[in-house]
Amino acid sequence: MKKTLFALTLLASSYSQAITWEVYGPCDDKPVHYGKVEVDLNKSVGEISVAIFDANKIPYIGGPEGMNSIINTPTGLDSLEIVSNSEMRAYGWCYAINGSTPYKMPNVLNLKSQDDRLVWYYGYTTNKENVWQDDMCTPAFWVRSEQFCPKKK
Repeated sequence: MKKTLFALTLLASSYSQAITWEVYGPCDDKPVHYGKVEVDLNKSVGEISVAIFDANKIPYIGGPEGMNSIINTPTGLDSLEIVSNSEMRAYGWCYAINGSTPYKMPNVLNLKSQDDRLVWYYGYTTNKENVWQDDMCTPAFWVRSEQFCPKKK
């Protein structure tokens, strides 16, 4: 069952001819980076994302095919969270367009309108007793893992 990203839905207060873009990290339900920009709709979501990150000096590892890290999030084994002896979470970067996760690589998908909303978010999936339990891209800030979000003193 596809989950919609209702937690990431924001209301547009005015009409504009530029996409809205946002980046959500692992710890907060507010974007760490956001803006509006007019884009070439002939370019893929991946190409647009790279251009946005470059223009806004947002650190990333990846390319139009997908993102391994944005805002210096861990990669590889450091992006796995051991919850218990039989449960773990695997984290990575996901994207949504207009509140829906397309489950396609960003280099093969195009936006349809300058009014679209592109969101990149750190997400996870859970493996319990060697079975994947949930949607592939649940927003990480829903669980706010201490591994990525140390508790404030």
